Amino acid sequence: MPERKLFQIKYLHLITGIIVFIVFVITGRFMRWDFPDKEIIPPEFRILMRSRHIYILFSALLHLLLGVYLQIFPKIWRKSLQILGSVLLISASGFLIWGFVHETYFAKTFSDISRWGIYLSLAGGGFHLIGGLFAKNERQ
Repeated sequence: MPERKLFQIKYLHLITGIIVFIVFVITGRFMRWDFPDKEIIPPEFRILMRSRHIYILFSALLHLLLGVYLQIFPKIWRKSLQILGSVLLISASGFLIWGFVHETYFAKTFSDISRWGIYLSLAGGGFHLIGGLFAKNERQ
């Protein structure tokens, strides 16, 4: 993959982070509009909504951090792990947003959607960690 395209992965994370942060703000507004009487909502459902909402913020912050600090390393195995990690993190954002919408508005209970979003975030972050670990002398 050409170096220019790899450099654009950094900006892909930055743009994704901004978009997901905007989704976080919008989902917060939805929670206020659709559930104004917090006291009458069962506590389990309130925890479900809030946790799913915070997961979206978590995902946005991961992307923003990578958008600012990501450095793709030249060794092919490191580069491959970083690209795989980025794909998994972007997929995780989709799962976490889908999980918020599905679990809050349709299922009104826990499902595996958000769980898989968290697992994908963990895997993506892990691949970035392994790909960048001990790579100080390999900077481009």
